[in-house]
Amino acid sequence: MAALDLNPQPLGLDRYSLELSSEDVNLSLGQTQPGGLSPSEILPGFPDRYSGARVWTGAEMALKQHEWISVLSDQDRAHIQAALRYFQSLNLSPGSISPETFPLPQDLSRRLRELSDDCYNGRGFGILRGLRASTAAYTDEEQILVFAGVSSHVARERGFQDVNRELVVCHVVSEDTRPEAKEQNLRPAFTNGRLSFHTDLGDILALYAMDVSENGGETMIVSSSQIYNELAQTRPDLLQELAKNWAFFHSQDYETDGSPLITNVPGDKDKHGDKDKHSDKLVFQYSRLPVTGFRNTTANPSLPPPTPARLEAMALVELLAWNHALALPRASGDVAFINNLCLMHGRTPFDLDAAGNPLPSRRHLAKLMLRDPERTWDLPQTLGWYAKRVYGPNRPDGSREETWLLRVGADKEGRPDGRIWAGSGGHSNG
Repeated sequence: MAALDLNPQPLGLDRYSLELSSEDVNLSLGQTQPGGLSPSEILPGFPDRYSGARVWTGAEMALKQHEWISVLSDQDRAHIQAALRYFQSLNLSPGSISPETFPLPQDLSRRLRELSDDCYNGRGFGILRGLRASTAAYTDEEQILVFAGVSSHVARERGFQDVNRELVVCHVVSEDTRPEAKEQNLRPAFTNGRLSFHTDLGDILALYAMDVSENGGETMIVSSSQIYNELAQTRPDLLQELAKNWAFFHSQDYETDGSPLITNVPGDKDKHGDKDKHSDKLVFQYSRLPVTGFRNTTANPSLPPPTPARLEAMALVELLAWNHALALPRASGDVAFINNLCLMHGRTPFDLDAAGNPLPSRRHLAKLMLRDPERTWDLPQTLGWYAKRVYGPNRPDGSREETWLLRVGADKEGRPDGRIWAGSGGHSNG
């Protein structure tokens, strides 16, 4: 097998969007681990393979849309609009949105709670369709309030999405056609390009499609357990590499030398008090961005050069993710709820001309990072820092205060439209 290229990449070469020795990757899938050790022997505490509803392929799930798309009725939308008007009558800040201040009928609230159960205990995702029946129903600001209000019934806690731990809403729009775009250190999410598969920081990634692109721009999701199972069968040695500490955020402003990319959360005990291995949960937190860099942003300088095994693991994860990914429907008004702990997400490129140059695009996703305190997983100590950072207090007195940007360009500090409004170190790997 040919050696992987470890030569430093010149500034401006976008390794983020390139296959890492894809020819070698295809060959390496057929290799077996010397000695024939099983994954559970290589990685004590991990199963040989995962099973259950969280293990699926995109091809399988595409045939089951009726199971994971929940459609709102006209009556549901009327109840949601009434809840918005009630919240507005209270004259409260957006940070006060909750199931109590955004009340919905019991049946509708129950269906939204089922989406939370799907995320934590089922397939790992679900889509709510038809939140906005017409563009005239709400202003842009009201759309965010409705998104947050409905989402509070799915999972009531909201996470911070910036390094300053203040902002809870992110508007994902492209900046690629802005005059100064080439000079800005854009993150991949704020371009028209493809997003490699990754995870962000939080329990449930909620994406509201305020508008969609003319072409492409599908959000892609993949079962991390499916990737694990295939690696366990073909390259269990690379699972050992993934279980080492990686710094998987480009901005390392938190006190950690990295965390294992894969972690096993032990399942419940059976009626005899023994561990039920079939209910083990795989937590797979991953990004190639800190290692590869993006456009004119180099790799994280605090990280050592990647080893051949690490590059090979990254390349295989990306290849398997695209092989088994599900393209979520691209419909304005859809809200996708995605378990960020056990599913990765990516994106296809969108609105490009014949030469591959970006075109102006209407694509606009609003993003929340949610947590359901009743269903959140009991994460191991190696990931304990993240829950405190994203969902914990952000004031010296132990209180928590949220900052909301209800529309693109609403930032009083004048940061560029479309960015995460947190500089380049937001809690996003996309």
